[in-house]
Amino acid sequence: MIKFQRLPQNQYRKRSSIIADYIVDQIRGNEYHAGMKLPSERTIAEQLGVSRPSVREAISALQIVGILESRPGDGTYFSERIGFEDLGHQAIQVLETSDSPMELLQARKALEIGTTRMVIKIADKTDIEKIQEAWQNKLTEGLKGNYDGYLDHASEFHMAIARAARNSVIERMTENLMQATQQPLWLSMRRTYYAGDSSRLKEMLKVHDRIVKAIRQRKTEQAIEAIEEHFDILIRRTYHLTDETAE
Repeated sequence: MIKFQRLPQNQYRKRSSIIADYIVDQIRGNEYHAGMKLPSERTIAEQLGVSRPSVREAISALQIVGILESRPGDGTYFSERIGFEDLGHQAIQVLETSDSPMELLQARKALEIGTTRMVIKIADKTDIEKIQEAWQNKLTEGLKGNYDGYLDHASEFHMAIARAARNSVIERMTENLMQATQQPLWLSMRRTYYAGDSSRLKEMLKVHDRIVKAIRQRKTEQAIEAIEEHFDILIRRTYHLTDETAE
């Protein structure tokens, strides 16, 4: 049985990078072998003394480069490629060059709640029409089940809301956050989330539709409630968290 040792504290490196590095070091020491199954993320987090989101990010990076592989309904295993020395460096590079998806989602949630409050107060008819048009483009692709097309229109939709706030700082911050969602770690984790269950895309469409309707009807509290639900669902499910561990 695979057992992890508690990690020492290190304030100068990302926790996810330290976890991935630890796993790679164990591979180099022949502690882990191809075909071995990893413990659950909860177990790994408890044994290492770290948070589950950090474990999820480290595992995702190791999956991106091929050191780990996910077997739906079974778990996560070391792949046949674990002996490739440069793969460990590639995984660390993914983590070090990507923002934490958890932090991205938290930042977007905070910004979009405030932005939406402003939009509902000051947006004119043209602003609302542009938001509706951007949403319609995103909705059309989502209803087709076109995951890539749906995501292609994500930035257009969120930027339409940001522009309606008529604040250049908010617009610039939103643009920067949307660009960060194109980083490899978040792209991989988001694709895994939607690929795991086709109903998840439909669920997101319903929540987004509620956001747009609330903006159009200038119902602030309904809009905020839907935004919070949107991000809370993404965080919980992307990171495999229960309501208790998400708090």
